[in-house]
Amino acid sequence: MDSAADFPPFQQRLTSSLVQVTRTVGQLSAEDLSFHRSSSVELSESIDEQSNRILSLTSSLLKAATAGTDLPAPSLRDEDSIEDNWRGVVDVIDALLERADACLDEFTGVIKRLSPSQQEQSAAKAMKKTTSKFPTIYDYGPSRIPKPQLQFERHVDNTDVLPFKPLLRTKPHAMVPLEESVKSTDPVMGFRNPYETEIRAAKYPEPTYAVSSPVPYQPWDSTTATFVDTLEGVKEMLKELKSVKEIAIDLEHHDVHSYHGIVSLMQISTRDKDWVVDTLKPWREELQMLNEVFADPSILKVLHGSSMDIIWLQRDLGLYVVGMFDTYHAACSLNYPKRSLKFLLQKFVNFEADKRYQMADWRIRPLPDGMFDYARSDTHYLLHIFDHLRNELAQNSMPDNNLIDYVLEQSKNEALQRYECSAYDTVTGQGPGGWYDYLSRNPTVMTKEQFAVFKAVHQWRDEVAREEDEGVQCVFPKHVLFKVAHAMPLDLGTLFRTLSPVTPITKDRASDLLETIKNAKIEGANGPEWRDVYVKPTRMGRGVPAAEAEQGLLTPPAGGEDFPTAARCEISQFWGAVLDLREPLTPPQYSAVASAEALRLSLPLPPMPRTVSEARDMLVVSTTAKPAPPKPAAAPVEAPKDKEEDNIFTVKGLGGPRKRKSEQAASPDVDDASDVVDIGEKPSKKQRRKEKKNKSASQTPQPEENKEESEPFNYEAAASVLHAQPAQTVTVRRKRPFNPYAKALEAPSGLRKQKRETAGKSFTFR
Repeated sequence: MDSAADFPPFQQRLTSSLVQVTRTVGQLSAEDLSFHRSSSVELSESIDEQSNRILSLTSSLLKAATAGTDLPAPSLRDEDSIEDNWRGVVDVIDALLERADACLDEFTGVIKRLSPSQQEQSAAKAMKKTTSKFPTIYDYGPSRIPKPQLQFERHVDNTDVLPFKPLLRTKPHAMVPLEESVKSTDPVMGFRNPYETEIRAAKYPEPTYAVSSPVPYQPWDSTTATFVDTLEGVKEMLKELKSVKEIAIDLEHHDVHSYHGIVSLMQISTRDKDWVVDTLKPWREELQMLNEVFADPSILKVLHGSSMDIIWLQRDLGLYVVGMFDTYHAACSLNYPKRSLKFLLQKFVNFEADKRYQMADWRIRPLPDGMFDYARSDTHYLLHIFDHLRNELAQNSMPDNNLIDYVLEQSKNEALQRYECSAYDTVTGQGPGGWYDYLSRNPTVMTKEQFAVFKAVHQWRDEVAREEDEGVQCVFPKHVLFKVAHAMPLDLGTLFRTLSPVTPITKDRASDLLETIKNAKIEGANGPEWRDVYVKPTRMGRGVPAAEAEQGLLTPPAGGEDFPTAARCEISQFWGAVLDLREPLTPPQYSAVASAEALRLSLPLPPMPRTVSEARDMLVVSTTAKPAPPKPAAAPVEAPKDKEEDNIFTVKGLGGPRKRKSEQAASPDVDDASDVVDIGEKPSKKQRRKEKKNKSASQTPQPEENKEESEPFNYEAAASVLHAQPAQTVTVRRKRPFNPYAKALEAPSGLRKQKRETAGKSFTFR
């Protein structure tokens, strides 16, 4: 292939061949080879011969692929050895894919190969496990770019947890001398911001408060930025910056393959020109000469979202900003729906920022055109955006509420920040990157052993990342940390499956990690649980320890009087007055009033008397006021004697044999034949007529002899209801046992279900 245009046809032919081979292999594997082997000796020998040939070719390819690398070549002797050495085969394939990816990017022009001089220079200082010398967009795997921090004049020391000392060697525009500014005032808090006095006393230029027409920006297509990668270029840029009144500043930072992170680019723009400064050079701290402009209060510095930029400038370059205007706080004070730089570019310039390079590896040199243009766009339009924001702030300001002063005050607070070395307490987990923040943000249930393993593995990962100067996610990501804590592997096989995919950094230290897990599990058997040290969040972000105050990590508040509380609305905007709160009833009120009211509403019952006298009075009133004559009561049945009740009887004795009607009529035990009911038999027509006649006769008015029944019932003389004897005994003669389903059996039968012949079945009749 002579050019990149020849690659797509080649790729298409290669893909077609691979698809055909894969399809053929799939068809072969679908056949019953074991059966064919047993049926033909020649076929079995042929298959074995081809299998050995394929294994030999595969072993040769693996040896060729691992030549010149640290990876051992797996030896495939038979089919069982493939499974035993599968992990090694996967490692070789991964290395080949990474190498092919880098070569394809170089061939298609996405990246460029390092110059020979750079290759020779980086070979001696590259990290031990660099798998490729070709830079590309970064990921969380092994770094493909030689670490630029290895070439810095001041070597990186990630184990230093002492308070950060400012890098300043000189202090331009000083109100307080450098010697006094860098004195340590607190052994714990460390050094203060060297330009603290100058930042607080800074007076902004008059045009910052005035409304004026926005200055047009330079056309994008007809202008370009100057890439500065030499000290001479920095000095020439500094001369031009001293002659202007406003500049725009932005940074590009990389924190994946560096523990603390490094500033990779710095963009500076004026009204007429743009610069992109390479901050990865060994002489990067010589950029302190830019403090002649950055610390000059007469020159306005415009930044967007400067919170981290201020930290990175003083940590890596020793630069401090005096007289800053942060457009982020301006967007906040104007109540914009969005406050990002992308939104401001689209609103005021109608420029759509390409965010594909937002997460790019800014250590790449030389910079691709797309990344260079993206970096330039961050500051090219920023001064024009500042003009629009300044005018809106001035127009919306009130005599008692000047928005410009508010934005400038917030910008000063951002500039007063100072860098502190990131270190966390291994015991309590508090601090930047500590385990306490991980667990509080990711609710999980852990045993004592799992909690101890989590803390130990978290500390192990942090120590390895500091030693290798890599981000902790390059050792293994956060979700893998939780997997290891829950699984608590005790052998290398289980550990590798839990860590999968295993990074080279962790693979080289797998035995050390395994020992850490074992020791932590033993020590954690008698240790605390996560819930014992977790502080439940309350109002204002404060909390109370789960167990006791001495176990907690945060000091509980002394009182709640300093908590601002919101007033409670009496009427809901949605429900209205339906949710009006009422005081709950006391227990006596509830038992006497509420229960009676609830009973009255639930059952339609008349008022019930509470005493016997009230019941007597109510009965007298109801009797005298009743206009209609009372219904005659049924003749009282004479109660049986006690001795008769005590007699022992059986159902069979009561039942007796089946008798004729004549015998029933002549029976001395029953006064009338109608009193005998044959259970289970349907009454005859004559019996039904007689029953109807008796019923009509019972509804006729009774003589005066029953009038005494209308008198009030004497409750006091009445016998006890709880100990009352049965009122009557009905003698029933059953001709056959009682059947409660007799009527159900008399229902008409339904249609019989027809049998259908099931398909595929036959019946044999004998």
